Amino acid sequence: MCPMPIGFYDDWVKSADEESKHFNLVSDCLENMGSHYGAMAAHAGMWRAAEDTKDDLPGCLAVVPMVLEARGLDVTPGMITLFEKAGEQPIVDALNVIYAEEVGHVGYGSKWFNFLCGRDNLDPRDVFHDLVQTYFHGALKAPFNEEKRAEADLPPDFYWPLADDLPPRPGLT
Repeated sequence: MCPMPIGFYDDWVKSADEESKHFNLVSDCLENMGSHYGAMAAHAGMWRAAEDTKDDLPGCLAVVPMVLEARGLDVTPGMITLFEKAGEQPIVDALNVIYAEEVGHVGYGSKWFNFLCGRDNLDPRDVFHDLVQTYFHGALKAPFNEEKRAEADLPPDFYWPLADDLPPRPGLT
């Protein structure tokens, strides 16, 4: 792997610090509900993606922050609403912290993915599509939180063409 600028490491150290905080928030909420982190199959997706892409930095950036963490931007608002209705304020508080910080994580993925593609004179959208189809197990699921994805510099023409059971959006093929 070619050396990366120091900013790459700065971004991922900050992300790791925030992810450890997210883990503790989620773990505490699950324990308060009589469960534990790892009890649900959904928790295995990140581990699988990390293992699958361990030797492919662009692949890792495409799948982990730009697909899996971006999915969190899509589903978290609905989860917050459900837990608000259920009166589960500690969970709502935890999800609000996680949601606010995940935009940055998706943004780091997009930033460094585009950096690598630019360094190699590759079209980032085409490379993204190839890598997601190689490493991600399944289609991307709409609806997408286009506003938060845009804040993270993840353009719609990256993810809409890979969406499950949807007609192509005009101008995004």
